Amino acid sequence: MTTNDCANGVGFRNVLARSTQAMKPSIKVVLLMAFAFAVASAIQTTSGGTARAAAPDGKAIFASKCSACHQATGLGGGPFPPLAGNPDVLSADTSGILNTVLNGRSGPIKVNGHTYGGAMPAWKGQLTNAEIAAVLTYVRSSWGNKAAVISEDQVAAASAPMALSGAQIFAAKCATCHQARGQGSATIPPLAGNSDVTAADPKGMIATIVNGRSGPLTVNGTAYNGKMPTWKGTLSNADIATVATYVRSAWGNSASGVTEQQVASAGPAVASAVGASIFKSKCAGCHQANGQGGGLFPALAGNKTVNAADAKNIIGTVENGRNLMPSWKGQLSAADIAAVLTYIRSAWGNSAGPVTESDVASAK
Repeated sequence: MTTNDCANGVGFRNVLARSTQAMKPSIKVVLLMAFAFAVASAIQTTSGGTARAAAPDGKAIFASKCSACHQATGLGGGPFPPLAGNPDVLSADTSGILNTVLNGRSGPIKVNGHTYGGAMPAWKGQLTNAEIAAVLTYVRSSWGNKAAVISEDQVAAASAPMALSGAQIFAAKCATCHQARGQGSATIPPLAGNSDVTAADPKGMIATIVNGRSGPLTVNGTAYNGKMPTWKGTLSNADIATVATYVRSAWGNSASGVTEQQVASAGPAVASAVGASIFKSKCAGCHQANGQGGGLFPALAGNKTVNAADAKNIIGTVENGRNLMPSWKGQLSAADIAAVLTYIRSAWGNSAGPVTESDVASAK
């Protein structure tokens, strides 16, 4: 730019115009980049905020869905087992706790030497996989528990497990006691050639699998006294049907198959098995394990009040106490009282009908 150009003001204006024109593309690029960055940041913030808001809160889910039974402290109460220090909760193998939460469980369960009989509802379909993962992770890391997190993928896999054959279920759940070829042991009866197993009507066999069994049993002239656990709540009806069908057709057995519908309709209520556990821990000290009583405590075997068609009097005695009999109302739930009375009214030669939870709730 010359001195004359400057003097005339022409050159400076031309240079400024050329410079401004040259900068225009750069300014556009910078503005475009700034806009893109702002949009990306907004999207990221929104996405992050949404993800955080949608992430299930395991503690909150526990408070609203679980604490009424298992208590806010995780110590349980009444018929409901503790979660704090519970080996099943803390197990590295999460299949058991996942199955319980997804599919529910009923029947007696022993935790740290104590037996509980409360019913666990199935949460599959009521809680999402992410919510179940969150609440189980909370449970496994609270009240002194220190177990690994459970992922949503683990819950999803447990929700839709691969179907197992009867042989696979038997190998995993039954062979430890009954042996791989169904030959049994000194205390556990054989399944091969067992007339109860191969009976035309499988109802008795199904009831044993569903509700468990203890006490002496004679098979093919030999006495056995092993204990069969209850598989209700641990195996589905479909799995029980599958393994029962396998057992009835293996090792030379040639009985017909078992359907899922037969499993659903067969066998006495598990309440009797629960009641037996409650009786042993709460009642046998006075009334004796054989129900014969002794001294100041009356016999329950053959007792007219126990065997009455209308159970309201015996319900009242258990709930409100009588003479040296304490009141169990508030100590046992209505379901537990119904279970123990169902057991008492069918044990030691007694043959009265079962007692329901509604019977207990309506008794005065």
